[in-house]
Amino acid sequence: MSTHLLLFWTFFKISLFSIGGGYNMIPLMQHEVAANGWLAPERFLDILAVSEITPGPVAVNLATFAGYHVAGLTGSIAATVGVCLPGAILLLALGAIAIRLRDRPAFRAAMRGLMPALVGLLAATAIRLGMALIPSGAAFPPLQAILVFAAVLGLVLWKNLHPAFLMLGAAAAGVLLSLA
Repeated sequence: MSTHLLLFWTFFKISLFSIGGGYNMIPLMQHEVAANGWLAPERFLDILAVSEITPGPVAVNLATFAGYHVAGLTGSIAATVGVCLPGAILLLALGAIAIRLRDRPAFRAAMRGLMPALVGLLAATAIRLGMALIPSGAAFPPLQAILVFAAVLGLVLWKNLHPAFLMLGAAAAGVLLSLA
């Protein structure tokens, strides 16, 4: 299978089997890019950070950047189309009946069952990505990473600042702390 077709098919499957939006695709993306040997965990974390601060949906940005890393511009197109197509198809197919489904008890029960699982997947991804901050052979993350993490976490929980400001501030802090 060609690299472009594999990129398309991989991101198509990720999008098709992800429920709950772009952030819930991240665990599957992380698994698939590692399984295919496309990105090291540290590089995935870098691309995820860039995807967060780039305008647009994080999953689409992540697929686009990963596709570009693997096969250039045409790879980014293949991955982007792959990640967008299932949602577009499902939206068109289910749009007419979605309003009727939301009031059904079985549908509401399924959503109540899915939500804790999705939060668990996001927590597992956060832990895995956090582990990528720890240098190989080290027992603990560098002080700079802990300080940036604590500052961003505190500002999100207590001040509810816009993520763009937090990402720009974190990038600036990373630069300043690396100079110290």
